[in-house]
Amino acid sequence: MQRTRSNLRAVLALGLVCATGALLGCPAGNDSPRPGGSGGSGGAPVTGSSGGATPAATGGAVGTSTGGSLGTSTGGGVGTSTGGSVGISTGGSVGTSTGGASGGGTGGAAGCAGGTTLCTGVCKSLMSDGANCGTCGKVCAAGTVCSQGLCATGGCAASLMLCGSSCVDIMGSQANCGGCGKACPADQSCWQGACRCATGMAVCGGTCKDVTASTVNCGTCGTMCATGATCVMGVCQCPTDQIACSGACKAVNTDAQNCGKCGTVCASGTSCLYGGCLDPSSVACNPKAEANRTSAAAASISLGKYWLNNNLWGASSGSGSQSLWSTCQQGDLVGWGTSWNWSGTANQVKSYTSSVFGWHWGWKVTNTGMPVQISSGKKINCGWDFTVTQSGGAMNVAYDIFAHTLSNAGTNDDPTDEIMIWLYVAGGAGPIGTKQTTVMVAGTSWDLYRGAITDQATGRLRWNVFSYVRVANATTSVMNIVDFANDLVTRGWMQSSKYISSVQSGTEVFTGTGQLNTNGYYCRIQ
Repeated sequence: MQRTRSNLRAVLALGLVCATGALLGCPAGNDSPRPGGSGGSGGAPVTGSSGGATPAATGGAVGTSTGGSLGTSTGGGVGTSTGGSVGISTGGSVGTSTGGASGGGTGGAAGCAGGTTLCTGVCKSLMSDGANCGTCGKVCAAGTVCSQGLCATGGCAASLMLCGSSCVDIMGSQANCGGCGKACPADQSCWQGACRCATGMAVCGGTCKDVTASTVNCGTCGTMCATGATCVMGVCQCPTDQIACSGACKAVNTDAQNCGKCGTVCASGTSCLYGGCLDPSSVACNPKAEANRTSAAAASISLGKYWLNNNLWGASSGSGSQSLWSTCQQGDLVGWGTSWNWSGTANQVKSYTSSVFGWHWGWKVTNTGMPVQISSGKKINCGWDFTVTQSGGAMNVAYDIFAHTLSNAGTNDDPTDEIMIWLYVAGGAGPIGTKQTTVMVAGTSWDLYRGAITDQATGRLRWNVFSYVRVANATTSVMNIVDFANDLVTRGWMQSSKYISSVQSGTEVFTGTGQLNTNGYYCRIQ
């Protein structure tokens, strides 16, 4: 620091002037700056041999080499290198390295755009300005033009146009874009001879606007998004499960004024349930017509927020077949059916053809509201009306509910708990595990069984199984599924922090021939 102050006093003694916070080098007899001064390494402000006009040893005061004070290159002093600005380089005293001085080259200066340099308070292009050609203040003589930083006769270089006394690249000049005097607005750039907004923007009302994210200029100027929508990559988007109706995003799954589509108004006594105007107390889905029949194992049929699964997981323990079809979808109320003919091991389940609401080793349908944490206070109200026939063998009609500790179980995440709710049983079918007690849940009596699914090879526990078997068969039921999970929490057999990931409803067939017709079914998170 002491050496720098001494050098500064030496420069001040030479009468050099100060500009923009730094000392300005003034080369004698030549107004064109040169890299490192006019001399050799460590040049000085006057023409001379290596080391400057007044040579000194390394570390000297005037015309020094590295570390010097006046007219230096690395760590320089007064004088500039290529493209200079006003400033002080690292380790030097007064002067600049590359990028630095008043009257420098094409590297720009503090406050000026690239390709321009600050000259007496104004940014100028030293490559084309006839009044500042190559360096600030250098005026080209009459009959010459400034081309590529040099005063020249014979016109402008190729690809440049003469504008006044300056040779200009009209393909990229902000002040002469596409032609002399055609200046671009401050928020636009000249590219290929035209004033343009940045990528993703367009000129709207005379200024550049972001048409990729603006809700009042979405995709094009003046395109306004509906209230509640966002503009995503130039496209108006309402939130999930909503559409734009009369200028506002509406939840057509639940909006009684726009049920299923814009303008559909539900009548008195009905509610908009998954896009259908329904009597919430009804479990009858109409009209009915068989469709999508299939007998393929693992075949699926989509029905709104549910999907039907021809789940023949135990077919290898016997022989036979099972078919599946849909009959109705009215909002979140659906109808479907299945028929079967199975023989084989009497105590082994052959199939569980069912509807799926939520997870089943993955998520075939999203945005259903599942999973539901047991402790959340939410209800999963499900209604089911069915008819069933069975000849020989054994079967049941039951809910199958899976729970996880995870809030978003994946394809490879086994459940921690399975809750079965048997509404109907025939042929002596029985659940896994042993009977624990008889309980009252959802206003009726159930025999409660407790068991487990284990890995057959290692004996490792995979998940717990709790089965509620209705004491008396029923073919119509409306109840809150979470009540059964809360019963297990009360007994200390489950934790309320767990999530109900899936509610499935179908028939477990051991053997025999029969058919299940679901006249109407729904599950609603409320």
